[in-house]
Amino acid sequence: MSELTPMLKQYAEIKARHQGELLFFRLGDFYELFGDDAREASKILDIVLTARHKGTANETSMCGIPHHALENYLAKLLKAGKRVAICDQLSDPTLPGIVKRDVTQVVTPGTTLVDSTLKNKSNNYIASLVFEKNIWGLAVCDLTTGEFQLAETADFNLLKSELFRLNISEAIITKELADDSRYAEFVATLRNAGVFQPTNFFINSYQTLTDHFKIKNLATFGVEELPMAIEAAGRLLGYLKETQKTDLLHLTKIKRYNFADFMTLDEATIRNLELLQTSWRGEYEGSLLSVIDQTSTSAGGRLLRRAILAPLLSSEEINKRLETVAEIKEDSRLIRNLKEKFERLADLERLIGKIGCRKATARDLVALKRSLQLIPEIKKLIQDKQSKILQESFLELFDFNELVSLLEQVFVEEPAAVITEGGMIRGGYNAELDELHQISRGGRDWLLQYQAQEIGRTKINSLKVRFNNIFGYYIEISNSNLSQVPVDYTRKQTLVNAERFITPVLKEHEEKILGAEEKIISLEQKIFWETIESVGKYFPEISRTAEILANLDLLLSFAIVASANNYVRPIINNEGKIKIKDGRHPVIEKFQTERYVPNDLTMNHENQEFILLTGPNMSGKSSFLRQTALICLLAQIGSFVPAETAELGVVDRIFTRVGASDNLAEGVSTFMSEMLEAANILNNATKNSLIILDELGRGTSTYDGVSIAQAIMEYLHDRIQAKTIFATHYHELTAIAEHLARAKNYLVAVSEYEERVIFLHQIVPGATSKSYGIE
Repeated sequence: MSELTPMLKQYAEIKARHQGELLFFRLGDFYELFGDDAREASKILDIVLTARHKGTANETSMCGIPHHALENYLAKLLKAGKRVAICDQLSDPTLPGIVKRDVTQVVTPGTTLVDSTLKNKSNNYIASLVFEKNIWGLAVCDLTTGEFQLAETADFNLLKSELFRLNISEAIITKELADDSRYAEFVATLRNAGVFQPTNFFINSYQTLTDHFKIKNLATFGVEELPMAIEAAGRLLGYLKETQKTDLLHLTKIKRYNFADFMTLDEATIRNLELLQTSWRGEYEGSLLSVIDQTSTSAGGRLLRRAILAPLLSSEEINKRLETVAEIKEDSRLIRNLKEKFERLADLERLIGKIGCRKATARDLVALKRSLQLIPEIKKLIQDKQSKILQESFLELFDFNELVSLLEQVFVEEPAAVITEGGMIRGGYNAELDELHQISRGGRDWLLQYQAQEIGRTKINSLKVRFNNIFGYYIEISNSNLSQVPVDYTRKQTLVNAERFITPVLKEHEEKILGAEEKIISLEQKIFWETIESVGKYFPEISRTAEILANLDLLLSFAIVASANNYVRPIINNEGKIKIKDGRHPVIEKFQTERYVPNDLTMNHENQEFILLTGPNMSGKSSFLRQTALICLLAQIGSFVPAETAELGVVDRIFTRVGASDNLAEGVSTFMSEMLEAANILNNATKNSLIILDELGRGTSTYDGVSIAQAIMEYLHDRIQAKTIFATHYHELTAIAEHLARAKNYLVAVSEYEERVIFLHQIVPGATSKSYGIE
């Protein structure tokens, strides 16, 4: 092979530093890919694969995309789990010699800021994992919002549940963990997992964090004693900076995530309760979230999603939310006005994410200004309210008068879509810019005068003075009038029906006009980036304001749902009691056509801790089980609940084992799936848990199934002593329940009338002796 051209040599040098990414190499108006990258990308993007230096020793596969369409193609590659290094031109391509180029950003599934790859009401988390001395260090960040958390745990199952809850897009792991055979199966399940190897092959995580946050130690954030979490967080921050090539100043704090503050929901419970999507088809409609999401802002929607998957465990915090929902619910004017304001809010969290990653446009800053202008109006709406959260929100909401004033002075109301087009800065803000605009406008006026002058001089009425990006300014004369062209006209271009000319006078003014327009764009960009720096000083206040507004939107949503669906405020007790009158399933009652039959439930640790529920299929057993769990979960996220009255003890975990399922691809049969889920419950439930079991033991023979169900039933009653509802077809178990001190038999009432069987969907004391399967 002969020696590479200077451009391909430059490409090869840059590609050597980015072996794990597809390299988008800027050449003029296109991003080009070469070699293996081109072959891989052309298949995913469905674009033509060609070759450079075809038929020579240096023949190289290549494909390309227009630079202005980059986001569309990035979205496809990210969806395919690919990483993309964006290599831009860093010097003027009109100057002699090879253009200077380098990677300005690496885009990955966990670091994307491409709007089409993000869901407005879902976070996009990237996680970092460290494992040492039997301790897991976990750090999690949503680059788009600036949320940054860390935690430590020795509980591997807890870690897995947390990663499932967060639905991470990408994982950064250590080489030691990647090579650890004990966790090979776990690592294989992590989406887009990769080892982060910093460019200097060493990273001091502690110093990386303190340098970024400009603090002496991490005691400021209360994480000083979490070495594994600190190691994970430092590695994650280093990775984010290396991929984004910016300082990420919107990451203003790191928060300690305390597992003890929130209820951990495992994968089976999230799936079985259909919290985010239906278990059968994986659809949003029909999930709990689809019923209770009345949030008006994207940030509020993201917070609601997080709240559902991490219910509170503090009765004080639960009651603070309930108190606020109650106050908002009783004030229809407040509901109407708050909703109207929230509907006008931009996504503040993601705006500062864009600004912090230097991906913002002038339109983003105008949207920021308009949102900040709403804050005094929102404060006025809640200033006289009594609940603690509304009072605290009123006091904490920041008035951004100076920042709003700056943004108002700097930007026009409808700026251009990209900052390289100009047209961003308001007149009167910068004297030099105003002068350049005057020159540019004056030049255009002069061109009209010059055209009129030349028409008068040449007597060619069709003469036009025009402009294009390639030839600049020129005089166009049709072929029929060429005999009248003056001698001082110099031919510039020949067309089919006309000739284009330039004159010394026109050339002089072209340089003046184009010079002014070039300076305008350059100066506008300078002002834009100076303004970005000014906005950056407000990141902590904007971030906190965004949190407060999202929380208000969440509680407003709860109040709207409570009013619309006749939900009641639950009473929270610390005795572990559950007493529900006329409880309803929040989802089924919204989607079924006939009236939902409500049911009562009483559970306590004295005499009704374990309920054995029997009855035929399709009679309402599963609905009753799930509605109990959902009512408890709704209460613990601070929402009102679907019931006439409800008194609820805080539960530390909700466990579910529902239905028959398998995963044959991974060698997990229905029976094995049941046993794994049951083992998880038996190993992790406590006396303060709520356990929902539906048809345990169906994956094996009847006698084995009954034996397993009886053993688990007795273990739950005698050893764990958690509040448990156990629905079963095994009528033999009803006799066992009668001999357990804190167990009771309940059944679903059935009416038999004139050889017809009618399911009443009513839960009543007693035991069923028939299944009605044939009927």
